[in-house]
Amino acid sequence: MFSDFDSKLTRFQIKTVIVSGIGIFSDSYNLYAIALVYYIAAFYLNLTPPESALMTSGAFIGAAIGAILFGLIADKIGRKPVYGLDLALITLGSFLQFFAVNFTLLLIFRIILGLGIGGDYVLSPIITAENANSRDRGKLMIMTFPIMAAFGAMLAAFVDQVSTILLPSSLVWKIVLAFGGVPALFVIYFRRKITETARYSAIVKGSSVDIMSIEKETGTKIEITRDTKTYSYRLKTSLVLVLISSVLWILYDMYSSTFAIYGPITIAKNLGLTPISFTYYAEIFAGIPGAIVSAMLIDKIGRKRLITIGYLGVFFWLLLYGLLLMKSPIFGSKILSGILPTGLVGEAAFAGFSFYIMNYLFSAMGPASIIGGAMVTPEITPTKARGTSQAITVGLDRTADALGLTAFPLLLARLGLPFLILGFSAIAILSIIIMNVGIPEARGKSLEEITGETADTGIRGSIGK
Repeated sequence: MFSDFDSKLTRFQIKTVIVSGIGIFSDSYNLYAIALVYYIAAFYLNLTPPESALMTSGAFIGAAIGAILFGLIADKIGRKPVYGLDLALITLGSFLQFFAVNFTLLLIFRIILGLGIGGDYVLSPIITAENANSRDRGKLMIMTFPIMAAFGAMLAAFVDQVSTILLPSSLVWKIVLAFGGVPALFVIYFRRKITETARYSAIVKGSSVDIMSIEKETGTKIEITRDTKTYSYRLKTSLVLVLISSVLWILYDMYSSTFAIYGPITIAKNLGLTPISFTYYAEIFAGIPGAIVSAMLIDKIGRKRLITIGYLGVFFWLLLYGLLLMKSPIFGSKILSGILPTGLVGEAAFAGFSFYIMNYLFSAMGPASIIGGAMVTPEITPTKARGTSQAITVGLDRTADALGLTAFPLLLARLGLPFLILGFSAIAILSIIIMNVGIPEARGKSLEEITGETADTGIRGSIGK
């Protein structure tokens, strides 16, 4: 059905990566921007601690709702009709934040922003997966997500840095938050012009017009083959895998989103770094190199091996970081002398920084690029229910994120940073087990082979080319 289409890398697939990736770039910018201006926004809006927590989690609440809405629509009428509307919401929500004069308005605007982010986390992964060839699908999805996300985080730090130099502090947080709509605005037009995905066109829609357009652009042949199984059947038979994938993502984000939001606040303070320098160091020394390594290896050694290697590294380096804070005497007197109630200094700060960066590097090599890159569910679910399946995964994950981010300041105050870091290291081991036991390997296989769409009676013979 897609043997010719899956046999080579084409300009059509690269275009998909670019158009999808800029949206993820914008999503990442908005995620990190709120972390960078957390204290200053809370100060000027006179927020209470619970309100500050809701300020960070508001976008995640919106994302959970947006994911469900966009996912259901994408399966019902297609990916193309709603692609670009997600970025329109991101642009609107971002720009409106500039005009927030109180907590209520800021929360509403961040929920609007989140609606778009949730839609993008559904649409961009499934569009990239459905337009990618089997041999390069892993690296194409990593180019779309983790690599672009790292650059988005760095842009947030750069805008914050420049704004701090040039503008009064009362405007800095507004400019940083509002600027997140700029990259999204530039790509809305291009998203509205893309063709419906190859697989939705051939398997669900059965559109010869769309297929002819894709064939002309790619120089390949695609059979139009309609899936005669119902949407509800495809969703029902995929539900167990969808829930397992959701658990994996929730576990990943329990530590990853917490670090993304509170890393520039809590971890940076512990290491004696500013939020801006912390973000630069994390992405330059770990985020980008790790994602590049992952892109180079994923289609050679597979998803499961990369996640296992990555999570073992996360476990080891977070364990050392937690022990540094909790059982510092085992690291020697020089390290011990640098551990103060206010944070780490000297050799202790260097050790803590090294442990954290190595944790982030291994995360970017595996779980951040594959699980955090929203790759798992789109690869293991059938085309007819892929949007809804991804929507369930994103919706559950973003809901858990909203609760976790709201609770983190309270847990930090009650349990302390060392205990939480050790807890995060344990999550890595649990995730290795779940991934290897519950998720099929996707390396080198077409989406139809992985999902079994061609192995049952659901795919009807060619009715087109």
